[in-house]
Amino acid sequence: MIPCTECNRRFRNRSGLKRHFRAIHQYHPGLDIPVTELRRTYHPTLTGAGAISPGFFCDSLSPHVEIAKRCNEHGEFIASEEPPISPTTRSETDWTPFDSRVSFELADFIFTEAELSRKKADRLLELWAASLVPHGAAPPIRDYMDLLRKVDSIPLGSVPWESFSLSYDGPSCETTHTPEWKTEEYEVWFRNPRDVIKGILGNPEFDGHIDYSAYQEFNGSQRQYSNMMSGDWTWRQSDTIAQDPSTHGSMFVPIILGSDKTTVSVATGQNEYYPLYLSIGNIQNHMRRAHKNALVVIGFLPIPKGARKDTDTEEFRLFKRLLTHDSIANILLPLKPFMTTNPDLVRCADQYLRRVLYGLGPHISDYPEQSIIAWILMNWCPTCHGFPDSLDAPCRLRTADHTAVLVSMHTEDVLRAVYGIAPDPKPYTMHFPRADIHELITSDLLHQVIKGVFMDHLVNWVSKYLEYCHSTAGMQRVLDEIDRRRIALAPPFPGLRRFKQGRNFSQWTGDDSKALMKVYLNAIEGFVPRDIIRTFAAFLEFCYIARQNVITEDALNELKAALQRFHQHRLVFSGTVRDDGLSGFSLPRQHSMVHYYNNIKNFGSPNGLCSSITESKHITAVKRPWRRSNRYKALSQILKVNERLDKLTAARADFNARGMLTNSTLVAAILNSLHNDHNNNINDNDTCDSGDDDNHNDDDDGHNDNADGDRDNEDDDAGPVETEALMNEVRLAQEKAPTRKYPPTFTALGVKIGQHDLPALVQHFLFYQVHPDSDIDPIDLPLEYCPMVWDLRVSVFHSATATFRAPSNPSGPGGMYREVIRSTPWWTRGDVSGPRRDCVFVDSGESDAPGMQGLLVARVYLFFRFSYAGVEYPCALVHWYTTVGTSPDSSTGLWVVEPEYTIGRRRRSMAIIHLDSIIRGAHLLPRFPSNSRVYREINYTQTLDVFQSFYVNKYIDHHAFEIAF
Repeated sequence: MIPCTECNRRFRNRSGLKRHFRAIHQYHPGLDIPVTELRRTYHPTLTGAGAISPGFFCDSLSPHVEIAKRCNEHGEFIASEEPPISPTTRSETDWTPFDSRVSFELADFIFTEAELSRKKADRLLELWAASLVPHGAAPPIRDYMDLLRKVDSIPLGSVPWESFSLSYDGPSCETTHTPEWKTEEYEVWFRNPRDVIKGILGNPEFDGHIDYSAYQEFNGSQRQYSNMMSGDWTWRQSDTIAQDPSTHGSMFVPIILGSDKTTVSVATGQNEYYPLYLSIGNIQNHMRRAHKNALVVIGFLPIPKGARKDTDTEEFRLFKRLLTHDSIANILLPLKPFMTTNPDLVRCADQYLRRVLYGLGPHISDYPEQSIIAWILMNWCPTCHGFPDSLDAPCRLRTADHTAVLVSMHTEDVLRAVYGIAPDPKPYTMHFPRADIHELITSDLLHQVIKGVFMDHLVNWVSKYLEYCHSTAGMQRVLDEIDRRRIALAPPFPGLRRFKQGRNFSQWTGDDSKALMKVYLNAIEGFVPRDIIRTFAAFLEFCYIARQNVITEDALNELKAALQRFHQHRLVFSGTVRDDGLSGFSLPRQHSMVHYYNNIKNFGSPNGLCSSITESKHITAVKRPWRRSNRYKALSQILKVNERLDKLTAARADFNARGMLTNSTLVAAILNSLHNDHNNNINDNDTCDSGDDDNHNDDDDGHNDNADGDRDNEDDDAGPVETEALMNEVRLAQEKAPTRKYPPTFTALGVKIGQHDLPALVQHFLFYQVHPDSDIDPIDLPLEYCPMVWDLRVSVFHSATATFRAPSNPSGPGGMYREVIRSTPWWTRGDVSGPRRDCVFVDSGESDAPGMQGLLVARVYLFFRFSYAGVEYPCALVHWYTTVGTSPDSSTGLWVVEPEYTIGRRRRSMAIIHLDSIIRGAHLLPRFPSNSRVYREINYTQTLDVFQSFYVNKYIDHHAFEIAF
């Protein structure tokens, strides 16, 4: 028997081991990727004068160990092998200011998770106290005020809020009436960014997820870009810093800012807020996206309100710009002394002290806010000098130095008309070294590309095109067919938002737009020309490449090619665009796609700098705290809620780092009780460790214990896995299907499910499991050669959970993601009930085949498990699909599959496969016949049964895009 080096399974031969390894342990199953070791080249610290960029010869480079060197408490460098000088360490039983784990968990649950009001929390705690009266015990927390006192006493995560005021200081009005906005004082609330950054860098949860130096990463000979520190911008910044020998050995920390107004209510009153967020470029992208407090709200910017007659005046617009930039500059001032030659001494997540130099980094914002941040006029590009009527024409990039020269040479009218520069430019970056606002404007996928280009432009243009071709009434009929029938017929899939009534609703969120992107392409096919289909296909290709967690040089070239195809095919909308009153295709949000190539090379993958991160933070930092307030002067209450949330988050990270949150609260309490009893009976030397691995709780492994429950929320069917170290695997649900519904033998079960040859299929399956090297074709295999299965007992399951590494998806800290694959005779969730039989990708066994050529598609009709000869076999009964052609469809770029039948199309082509051969779920979209209408009697539970040709939807999520090409 040959053991697998990655797990405990053993195999009779190397071919069985090879199939197992491809299916379970390989990151990109079926992809032709050479197995090469990733190589990183770290930024060298220059020992001589002057900085030399990569590619130039230099014989005076010191090794990368000189970067971000460890220090003692005096800032003196120490040897790499020396242990960290940790601050005073609290014991593993010290829950201060809480009395116990239960006390902390209860406080965190009430305040963070349940967000109970004072009245409800007091009621809950009163009931708890009443239940303990017969036992003479007290509850872990007396009442809500006791809870708040404990939270406020947490010594960690405490960065207090401060404020300063700004007001108009321009020329006074010549008239007797002075606008109110000129006399008002604007209060700016903020937290010291230096202390916030120290909290991020020192968070023990980020240990192992921080890049301490700029680096260049190679897969073989090919450069690849991922986290921000892998980009060229941090390398160039390090070059500049290294010109001063006194900075050698320091750690460069780029400051990421994000700003975006948000509305908390449609009611009257103060319902708009302008939060400013901060993160650092050293935190790896997956942690910034994982909502682990790597992005922190550090300020609330003022929003001046003017009378209607003042709103459109140039004076008021200039004042709003100045107010925004001056507010940001003042908030960031505590960092300025530590940006050049005076490093800050900071304790990092690995507990080592390092000398840190700060620098302003990318600014995450949407257009038109980007125009305010970059101090340019509307409809101009903040990054380049393209004219509003020809933004995509080749032109030079903007720089702060060039802008300063232009301002010194030209009048205000020339600056406006020729260069698109707003009057008297004073961006906040001008107050800090090495900061160029035009270089720091980042690419934004959510607002600019997904909501902007896809929803506001392309989808709207399709409606305009249909109106042009069919009149208004004809357009409405076609849109009803697309929305209410075709889009609504998309089969269910974990995490996929269903459009039951199409897309005819007014309030669109970013999640709505992303969901529509996944199911729109096939829905319009037949109603629009092929070039429109190709426009959408090229656009989707661009988006999904840009969203990858790791972008190689080859992928960058594919991104550029997809953009070229998009520009070519979008010309089909020329008449539509003109009728829409637009100046050709010169649209700032569409034009932003041109800069993705350079921005990825500068800042790494855009998924770590997307406004979706700040959009998510709006919910926890602004909207939910506002709802918890009494609405009167709500900002002060929002600030306090944020401070308490940060304290609880910091406390959890500290307790977790000290190993105090092992297992669930209940399991930990039981183990602690047993531990105490044990100590009362035997010598302390024999005391067992309650944190032993044998006590690991299976609930923490990312598997959905309730995967079998048809009543679960659809959102629970997919999501990130918090555990960092997991293998790719597919596991049956923990709960079996009711035995009264399924007979325990294969013969009776086959009759029950209408698959009378089920015993024969199981016999064939067992033969190849026992004889994996057999060359006998299944068609020619006599049943008498196969193991007997008549007396075997079988258990049926309605679902399985696939766990796999998918860092481009919204995954956990280790890049792991899970989804539930369902096969149930009755699905009751949603507006329509019926059977649900999901599809899956299966490893074809062709290790050298790229993409879909190395994958098979099947539909699961039954999950089951049985034992034979002492070996347990988790299996699936599947119906195979046949791939049509040798390449994807030329218009959609999607592979086409059809259900496979036996000769004469009398019976489905069925098979039994081992669960190990399933890679993950697959999503199929029906191919609709031309522009014909779909029968209204069909619903989405019947889609996979009614249609006979399907697209393999690689756009269902980003991992599918990476494997199903």
